[in-house]
Amino acid sequence: MADPDQPAVPLGPAPGSPVPLGPALTAPADPYRWLEDMDAPRTRAWLAAQQRLLDARPQRADEPAWTALIDRVGQEAPDRTPTPPAEAGGLVFRHERRPDGDLLTVQRPDGTRHALLDDAVRRTDRIAGWSADPSGRLVAVQLHRDGRENGGLHLLPTRPGERPRHLPDAAPYATLAFAGDALLYTAGTRTEHALTARHLSDGTTRRLALPVPGPVRLTLYGGPGGFLLLRTRPQPSGPARWWATRWTGEAAPDWQALDLTGFRVTALDLNESVCFLAADRLLTLDLAAVARGAADRPAPMEAPPADDGPAPAGLFTPADPFTVDAMPTADALSAVGGANAGQVTALRVLGPGRTPRLAVLRRIGTTHRLDLHRPGAVADRVTALHWSARLRLGVTPYDGQGKVGGAVWLLADDPRYGTWIRRLDGFGPIAMPERRAALRTLTAVSRDGTPVPVTLCDPEPQARHRPAPTVLTVYGGFGIPLEPSWDPAMEAWLRAGGRIAWVHARGGGELGPTWAAAGRGAGKSATVDDFRAAAAMLVERGEAQAGQLGALAASNGALVIAAALTREPGLFSAAVCVAPLADLARYQVGGLGRLWTEEYGDPTDPQALRALLDYSPYHRVEPGTAYPAVLLVTGANDARVPPWHSWKLCAALGRATTGEAPVLLDHHDSGGHQGRQGADAWELAARALAVLGAGTGLRPPSGPSGPQL
Repeated sequence: MADPDQPAVPLGPAPGSPVPLGPALTAPADPYRWLEDMDAPRTRAWLAAQQRLLDARPQRADEPAWTALIDRVGQEAPDRTPTPPAEAGGLVFRHERRPDGDLLTVQRPDGTRHALLDDAVRRTDRIAGWSADPSGRLVAVQLHRDGRENGGLHLLPTRPGERPRHLPDAAPYATLAFAGDALLYTAGTRTEHALTARHLSDGTTRRLALPVPGPVRLTLYGGPGGFLLLRTRPQPSGPARWWATRWTGEAAPDWQALDLTGFRVTALDLNESVCFLAADRLLTLDLAAVARGAADRPAPMEAPPADDGPAPAGLFTPADPFTVDAMPTADALSAVGGANAGQVTALRVLGPGRTPRLAVLRRIGTTHRLDLHRPGAVADRVTALHWSARLRLGVTPYDGQGKVGGAVWLLADDPRYGTWIRRLDGFGPIAMPERRAALRTLTAVSRDGTPVPVTLCDPEPQARHRPAPTVLTVYGGFGIPLEPSWDPAMEAWLRAGGRIAWVHARGGGELGPTWAAAGRGAGKSATVDDFRAAAAMLVERGEAQAGQLGALAASNGALVIAAALTREPGLFSAAVCVAPLADLARYQVGGLGRLWTEEYGDPTDPQALRALLDYSPYHRVEPGTAYPAVLLVTGANDARVPPWHSWKLCAALGRATTGEAPVLLDHHDSGGHQGRQGADAWELAARALAVLGAGTGLRPPSGPSGPQL
């Protein structure tokens, strides 16, 4: 019997409804447009019906076992920190993410630790960002509540008896700098900023003059000598400009323009006299000369040896479990998007003066390399670490006198064995953990012949090349790299005997800016092809059997998955899509879609609309098709992608499918684009693994050890 809340209208041009858009192109049918009215009684009734379907799902039988396994993983995790620790004023600050919520602690020199967020944080709060004052007297924290990516800063003192303060005008994801007695921060909305200074001694606040008129988006950097760097980008569009000043408390800083023409700055850091920048090479900027107006362009440092490029197999010894089976050659990558010749992703100054030691983190293809060296001394350089998963450097450290210290914290992800932390305070290799994941890289060939790297994590080293239920994940957008990382749910999948594949599709930042541009606009269809090619390659090479592939991703990655399963429904047995765009003809309606024209194209342009409809999941649903099991996840407080994208796709798939696999919607009134927090996040993780496991044939272990295939 037909559901009265789901009109039996096929997707595609409906008789009498098309609106001409140009030769052979008409406005696409939109039978579930009514779901965009999210508070309408009809929509709420439809959501209630979807909740009943979710509650009745057959996969619930395995969820308790998945929940127990995820809980065990969390309890056994050696470190549960999503960001590296920070040193300030002789104190060490740590952020931990636990099943019952986020925690921020401070450790004193005598080893005692205490929590800073006992009264400020709730179970549904997420620490979105934090920064410690160089003297260690306070830490500024931004909390996102109930999935909302709100602004505001909490100033939490580290000394007993002092009261916390709240700055409600701070922008979401505010950038900030400490300068003497003041905290400078970006205020306003996500995209339109002002610069505000709050004096910590008396609590007075004032706006500072900017070197350009608004509306403008700001990024602020600060150093220990009172020097500030400011990046301004006019809104809604326009070229970025750079400025510098030595701020001494005035309301109208003496901003000096910097000439960075021709440099694509990817990382920078400051000490009390020099700014070190990374572009196509390492650069230095004399801050005192800039403040006097005597310099405006950085000088090149002596370049290191030109040995960068896509990671060759020779970088990995047989004893290293991070091995390469097959990587695209440098020539192949250059032909399709340019080899990523060691792009610097992070740079930290380890000490004062004009020639301090530097910690330089480079992305080389799909791997990372951490170098330690002194500027101007090429021979005085040591490669401390090669790592094939996510690797992050902490912020610049400050000692007990508030001066730049000589050490920095390193946080490394291992998808199988959790995160690990090291304090890097000298030259030499880094002590590695005893257990490391069995990561390797294969190459798929996309439909147009482009080689696409795929990183695999096996459940155990002895499982290499044996077929196993495999979850593929992808991002492929906005120049953001997809890096293997640790997540308790993914470790649970590995412990159960499954395999994980990270597809480094075009559009992402893994292989440089040209690779990212190749997946932009009309190229987004190629991103979908890259993902499909990776899935097919895994079956062809015997890494998985037919019916053993699942897919899991969020945001743009979830869009790629949804587009792939509507293009080729038989490719996957199950898919979990978290907060995807699904109706590409209307992606600019609501959320932040109006800011994404460069990434996806303008749907009011007939040519761009053709390209969008070529992969728009909602518009590619075909009635009479057997679709795989699909779980769509949304949150009511998602400020980026309106939940109705998933709702419309869910309605279309549910109406169209002829298979027995369920099409499910998991909507949460306290969720947002960044997912859920605390126990809600773990409950969702178990649900997602149950859907993926049921589709691919992976069962959770019944005891503390032993996979169940």
